[in-house]
Parts: sequence; C-alpha cells; structure tokens
Amino acid sequence: MAPHPRNRRGVSRRQVLKSGAAALSGSAALLAGATPDAQNARAPAVLTGAQTGRTFRGLVRHDTTLDVQELRLLPIDPRQVVIRSQAVAPCYTIVRGALGTSPIRRAEVPNHCGFGVVEAAGPMVKRVQVGDRIVVAGTSQCGQCYQCLQGRPDYCQFTFFSNAPGVEAFPPFAELRDGTRVYAQAGIGGLSEIMTVFEEYCVPIFSDVPAAELTLLGDQLASGFAAGHAEMHFQPGSDVVIFGAGPVGLGAIQAGRVTGAGQVIAIDPIKYRREFALKMGATLVLDPVAEGDGLVERVRELCRGPSDRRFAGGVSWGRAGNAVMARGADFVVEAAGLQAFPPKTEAQPDPTNVKTVQQAWDCARMGGHVMLMGLTLQPVSFPGASLALLGRTIHPGQQGGLHAMRDIPRYVKLIEKGALDAKSMITKRYTLADSRQAVQDTADRTIITGVIEFA
Repeated sequence: MAPHPRNRRGVSRRQVLKSGAAALSGSAALLAGATPDAQNARAPAVLTGAQTGRTFRGLVRHDTTLDVQELRLLPIDPRQVVIRSQAVAPCYTIVRGALGTSPIRRAEVPNHCGFGVVEAAGPMVKRVQVGDRIVVAGTSQCGQCYQCLQGRPDYCQFTFFSNAPGVEAFPPFAELRDGTRVYAQAGIGGLSEIMTVFEEYCVPIFSDVPAAELTLLGDQLASGFAAGHAEMHFQPGSDVVIFGAGPVGLGAIQAGRVTGAGQVIAIDPIKYRREFALKMGATLVLDPVAEGDGLVERVRELCRGPSDRRFAGGVSWGRAGNAVMARGADFVVEAAGLQAFPPKTEAQPDPTNVKTVQQAWDCARMGGHVMLMGLTLQPVSFPGASLALLGRTIHPGQQGGLHAMRDIPRYVKLIEKGALDAKSMITKRYTLADSRQAVQDTADRTIITGVIEFA
C-alpha cells in the first residue's frame, strides 16, 4: 500500500494521531502547521502556569467562621475553565451551612452558580472560549452520560458525582495563605472573584444583558421558570398554584404569566412577598397562616371553574366521595422549602415544610401535576389509594427540569424582549466585602434576591 501522503506543511497523519490529547483540542491548528508553542499559548492555565498562583479574594467558610479571605489559584484540570466573576446571587439553600458555627471539615467557598467572563481554558475545553460571557449553572449538562442521553440533563451524572470510588469529584481549586486547601461548594462556589469550573456547567451567553440579571439564570429564576416551561408545561388558561414567593417561586409565577395561565395563585406567609408576587404575574395571593386548615379547600373553590355540568366540560363542584378529587389546580409548584434559618419576617406555618408538601399534593385535581421544588428533611406521607388512583403526577424539582444548554439561552431572549423580568427580582446589591451580609439577608428573608457584584 502506498504511504499516506503528507500535507504541504510536512505534518503526517501519523504525527497527528500520535499527538493524542493535543490533537483533540487543536488538530486543526496542527494540520495547519501551528507550532507547539502556539498551541501552548492558548491554554496558559494548564500548560504555562500563568493562572496558577494568581491571588484573588473570596468568601470562605473555614473552621467556625465565614469571612472574605485572600486565595491563591491552584492548577486547573484540562477540562476546567477559569472565570472572572462579575455577579452572583446567594441561594437560600446554602445559608444553614454557610452561617453555621460548627467546625467545617474542609474550607469552602459557598454557593453553586454564578456569572462571569472566561479568562483561561484547559486544552480539552470545547464549549467556551476566552472572552466568552458565561452563566455557570447549578446543574451540568455533559450530553454524554446515560441521563443526558435519556433526555434528562437535569440529572446529569457529572453533577451527581458519578466518579470512580475514592476519587474526588471536585478537587480543591485554591488555597489560603497558610496553605489550607479550599474547595468550591458543589464544584462551583461562586462567592469569589475567580471560579474554576468544569466546562459541563458553562453556558456561553451572546447578549449584552447585564451580568446581575444573567446570574439569576444559573439557579433561582431559571429553576422556577423551568418548572412551568421545561418540565410541567403550564397550559394557556390553566389553573396554577405556587407555594412560596421567593426567587424560585417568583420564577414559576412568571412562567404562569408568560404561558398565559388562566389564574396564578401565589401562597406565602410573608406580606411583602405576596405583594411582590402580584407585580410578577400572580392573579391572587393567599396567606397560609390566615387560611389555616382551610387553605386546600379555598384553593379548590378558586379552581372550580364556571360550571359543574359534566357534559358541558364542567368540573364537579361536589365535596363528597370521589367528586371532591376532581376539584383543584391543574399545576401546583411547591417552592416554599424548609425554614433553614429563623427569619426576620413572618415565619412559615410549618418550618419543616412537611405540611406544605402535603397541601401541594391535595391542591391538585385528579390527573393534575405537582412539582416538589422545596426541600424537607422529614418523611412525607400520602394516602396510598390517592397515589394509586388519582392520576396526579409528581415531578421532582431538580432545577425545575432545566436543560441548561437548551433553556438558558431561551430565557435570555425572553429577558431581552421584556417577557421575563429578572431586573425587578434584584432587590438589593452588594460588593464582595459585604458578601457575608448578603448571605445573612438571604437567610433572614428580608430580600427577594440579593446580587453580589464584582468590580
């Protein structure tokens, strides 16, 4: 057989194949005759060490404290990206761990989302380039694992630590002055001037929407909106009920407005949040404390429709036997969550959130849909017969079913068109120096969403 011809630059097919990982990240450059030095210059964080050792600041939970510390960047993985943070919104789910006073096992930068600009990328990174604006999502989307291939990237196995036994899913990314290694919570962190994350979490954004608004698409706003758009698919004219009018619940409320729901009922014990929900698209708000044990029946009455004539498409108004099960909302989102920290506002009627989860189930009609986005750490009981016979679908609330690479760019377009309101949801802004207070205000529930902006 004749030997494979060489190209004009004198690079043979065998040479390309022998280059291994370098060919994967830059075979086009090799075939064009680019020198190894030119290749190395494109990934300084890994190949030249230019990023390694750079200093930056971050909010660090270490030992018994939470404060801003100076950090030094460690070498990154070939599939990691160095991101200069521009804005981040602390999530309520981090407050118990971040503000705790018990000694922590390892130093950690809290949070699990963010927004910034790519400053360096490992040689195996394909999704993003230096200079890209990036939403760092709370859930990865690798596109290759079993879950992604089954159409459920909201359960991407990269997020759920499907690594080999004994191998750290996310190694430390920085160190303190004394050499203490610092980890990023969930492999992301976010409350620091620099993030290093695997490319599977990165969503490039080609828009000039402000960073403070875009960072809400990494978690809270995008998760709530996805509940009604990506997973349960709110229908025009449908009855939608949202438990909780925090940043996630408000995302679901906006989904109801954008999709044309017939009514969107928001339920929250905090007065200012009920008022805010009306501005975001709720058509009616309820106080669960004031409603007490009559809350479920109140919702059923509100959703009963204009007629009970079954042959005219009406819904039964009956309150006995099976008739009552036909009454209720088409879609229910439980986004209240447990009370992780004593609030400085009105408290939840059930801090464990168990009762709220049960009420969300009871508020749905036969054949209706319930998404459980809020968290409870206690067992929850449901009637066995109802589970088996009523046809209600329970949807898990992992980021609302968000497909990060598909949905986040869509939501950016909705923000650009004014259909999705991210700006109004930012009710307080902070600097990194005030970042601990941002976490505290989130815990106190005195704000809707706080955003830390980096200089």
